[in-house]
Amino acid sequence: MRATSTALTASFYFYFTSACSSRVSSSLPSSYLHSNRIHYLHSFRFSTSSYLKKIKRPVPMSSSQPRSSSNSGSHSSSAEAADPHPIFYNVSTRTYRPTNGIRKITPSYLVKAMEDPVTLTSPQKILVILDLNGTLFYRNKQRTVTSRPYLAEFLDFLFKHCRVMVWSSAQPHSVKAMLSFGFGNRVSKLDRIWTRKDFRLPDIDYSRKVLTVKDLEFVWDGIEREKAHVATLVNATDSSKDGKFLVDFDQTNTVLIDDSKDKVQLQPHNGIALRDFDADLARSGTDDELLKVKKYLEKLIYQKNVSAYMRLHPFDTDAPLEDYTNSTEDIPAHNTSRRRSSEVEGLIDQLQKNTLTS
Repeated sequence: MRATSTALTASFYFYFTSACSSRVSSSLPSSYLHSNRIHYLHSFRFSTSSYLKKIKRPVPMSSSQPRSSSNSGSHSSSAEAADPHPIFYNVSTRTYRPTNGIRKITPSYLVKAMEDPVTLTSPQKILVILDLNGTLFYRNKQRTVTSRPYLAEFLDFLFKHCRVMVWSSAQPHSVKAMLSFGFGNRVSKLDRIWTRKDFRLPDIDYSRKVLTVKDLEFVWDGIEREKAHVATLVNATDSSKDGKFLVDFDQTNTVLIDDSKDKVQLQPHNGIALRDFDADLARSGTDDELLKVKKYLEKLIYQKNVSAYMRLHPFDTDAPLEDYTNSTEDIPAHNTSRRRSSEVEGLIDQLQKNTLTS
């Protein structure tokens, strides 16, 4: 049996290399073929041998080994075939899974989000983190940029009531181009501008289409480092004169706006996932998503803990604008009772199991 297999492999190799050699010789100069023929065949032999080694030989079944039915063992064979570390996070979009994996949701984050929502009598300054492409802009293959409807009105509201920063997975030059196009002189009002360089990606992920998870811990830690650095340069009054460092930001006062739920998965109760502003929406001119977000933020700035409110009242992109404009409801009474510790622990366990890890 083994001898037959070896003979067939040798025959296949001889036939296939001859065919490839003939086809190559018909399309390349003879001088090139003469100097590269040996190298070409050697390379093909190496790649072919490597491929054949990957072919699993059938394992002979002993007479004492029972033959399983067609249904038995199907789950175990599927489990063995499944890759515990898949290359793609999303096969349909050919989006790679991060090389370093995705960490679990922090248990303390979930506990804080389980608090009872409390409405304030005066608004607080919250930090709003904006995505660009697909959220505020549509950029086609020719890199032509289209602004989402009501962008100017939305930005004016943000800069009046919130601290604002940008965090985009695009390259720095693309971020600069989109901001120049859609923000104008408002760019100077941004607290900070983060690009692909701020995801702490390894080199292999930086230059390919990989899931870029926006971990808000990066932002909060970064702000603390900025604050400490500024404090060493100027006095406290000068460093906070514009309000940039007057507030300590965390999950109680931070909102991330993006067009992908996958990117906000580590702090799910701080994310507003918008409908992707794509070519169809850009052509229609009827999109009112930013007006809905504006109305939603008008509620959030009066919340002591935005993650607690957003857990009970997540942004619904499918809801019509009227639901946000005319809605005056408070937190439902049956949702204001504090969850028992056992329920909190159960939720933590469930969400951690559903989160991809390295």
